[in-house]
Amino acid sequence: MNRTAARALRVGASIVLLGAVIAVLPRDELVAAFRQASLRVLGLATMLFVLCHVAAACKWRMLMGRSTDVPWSKAVRAHFTGLVGNLSPLGMIGGDLVRAGVAINGSKQSSAIMLTSVVDRIVDTAALMIVSLVGFAWIGGRSATAGIVLLAGFVVSVGGIGVLLAANAVLKRTQNVRLAGMRSAFDLLVQHPGLIAGALLMSVTIQGTLIAVNAYVGASVGVDTSFAAWLLAWPAAKFAGYLPIGFGGFGVRETALVGLLAPFGGAPGPVLAAGVLWDAVLILGSLGGWLLLSVLFTAPLYTVPGVQKT
Repeated sequence: MNRTAARALRVGASIVLLGAVIAVLPRDELVAAFRQASLRVLGLATMLFVLCHVAAACKWRMLMGRSTDVPWSKAVRAHFTGLVGNLSPLGMIGGDLVRAGVAINGSKQSSAIMLTSVVDRIVDTAALMIVSLVGFAWIGGRSATAGIVLLAGFVVSVGGIGVLLAANAVLKRTQNVRLAGMRSAFDLLVQHPGLIAGALLMSVTIQGTLIAVNAYVGASVGVDTSFAAWLLAWPAAKFAGYLPIGFGGFGVRETALVGLLAPFGGAPGPVLAAGVLWDAVLILGSLGGWLLLSVLFTAPLYTVPGVQKT
């Protein structure tokens, strides 16, 4: 199967999965939930989404260290370009590659940038694990499905750390000049564990804020459940969205969220509506943030006569 066919199949899987969920839910309940949707709520949620991802971009840039040749503005622009890449059939992997590619363009530290991108993804996964475990403990672990998804997330986190440790061992032995930048980046992270700790703290704060925004959107359309349930369900649904099933996680996340919140009072109709509205926030925030920041960081607001643009 060629790439085009594979991508088309994943897009189709998302449409079929989401359509199947909509088909089995009470239509009146779903329509009533969407009627409660507020442009003001969506606007505020989109603004907070953009701010959270500006912070996420700064976290990624922080992991590169002070000696990197990637300016902060370029890191933010690359991050939002990666968010747009997340909307492709390749999903998270495609977005990470796009983000790294933009940052690498014009840089002499491509290996280090790739490494910090991997580390940043592992930090974010660990942060999601921490947040979801807090929710899991808070509500007493009353969801077998969430437990399975959390276990999968734990396996992914441990596997990623194992890959990094193995790569570090290989890099210490090789004399390949092209990998010198990656060795230096590893050394920086090992010698400054505070960078990892700071990034993890930032990521937990960012993920917690995004969950609160999701709960706010959910409450606006009638989702009646506790914040603890959101702390558990949202990261678990995001983990499920990492699976290579649909188009950028669309359809998979919403289906998982409906199942995960059901034991805690989340009515399927409003939960699905909240999930679809969050997709709208994700798309608007990614595209809008990318357009806005691209303009701000590539075009001057004014030109001073006699001063050359740099």
